[in-house]
Amino acid sequence: MSYWETIFFWVTLVIYSLVCGGFIYSIVFKNSRVLPKLTALLWVGLLLHSVTIACRFAATGHLPWSGDYEYSLMGGWFITGGTLLVGWRNKALQPMAAATVPLVTVMMGYGVMRNPVLTPMAASLKTYWLYIHVYFAWLAFCSYTLAMAAGVLFLLKQKNGAVAAATGFYEKIPSLSRLDELIFRYVVFGFITDSIMIVAGSIWAEGLWGSYWSWDPVETWSLISYLVYGVAIHLRVTLGWRDSRQAWLVIAALSTVIISFFGVTFLVNSSLHVFQVR
Repeated sequence: MSYWETIFFWVTLVIYSLVCGGFIYSIVFKNSRVLPKLTALLWVGLLLHSVTIACRFAATGHLPWSGDYEYSLMGGWFITGGTLLVGWRNKALQPMAAATVPLVTVMMGYGVMRNPVLTPMAASLKTYWLYIHVYFAWLAFCSYTLAMAAGVLFLLKQKNGAVAAATGFYEKIPSLSRLDELIFRYVVFGFITDSIMIVAGSIWAEGLWGSYWSWDPVETWSLISYLVYGVAIHLRVTLGWRDSRQAWLVIAALSTVIISFFGVTFLVNSSLHVFQVR
C-alpha cells in the first residue's frame, strides 16, 4: 500500500465501523432519527473510499481487480455505493445499511490482513474481457448483498410487526409485500449480471488457458453460487416461495458468493484465479 492509500484506507474503515455501529444501534433501539446522519457519514466514507481506490490506481497503474485486498476494496465500494443509491431513491430503505455495512467492514478488514502489497498488472489480465468479467461480478455481488439486506429487513419487520405501531420505526420501512418483491428483483438482477460474468470469464479463459472451463476451485464455487440463486428464482416462480422462506434463502445463499470470492483463495493456493504473490 502506498502512503496516502494507507491513510485514506484506515480513515475509511474507521468511518465504516462507526456507521456500522450506528445502524445496528438504530435497529436495536428502533431509533430512526439517527438514520439521516448515519447515511450522510456513509457518503463521506464512500468518498474517501473512492480516493483510496484512486491512490491505488496511481501507484499501480490499474484498477484493483485481483487479490483478496483488492477484491475487498472494490467489492466494498460497489456494495456501499449500491446501498447508498437504494437509500437515496427510497429513504425508507436506508436501514438496509445495517446489514450491508457490517459485511463491507469485515471484508475490508480481512482484505488488508491478506495481501495489500503493490503489484503491477499481470500480462494475462491486460484484456477488455477482464473489465467486463469483474465489473459484472461486482454488480452481481452487490445485488445479492442487497437481496440479503432486504431479507433481513423483511424478517425484522415481520417479527416486530406487533410493536411497529407503538415505536413507529418499522412503520417507516416498506411493507412486507414490497420488501418481498425487492428481494426477488435484486436476486433476478444479480442472476443476470452473474450470467454475463460467467460468459465473459469463459471467453477470457479460452484465450488465456485454452479452455472455456477448467473446473478451477473459484470457477466451481462461482457455479455453485450461480445455481443456488437459480434455484431461488425457480422456487419463487414455480413453487411460490415467498415471504420468510425466500428471505432466509437469500440470506443463506450469500455465503456461497463470499466463499467464491474469499474462501477459496484462503484455503487453496493453486487456483488459476490467484494472480498475485501471496
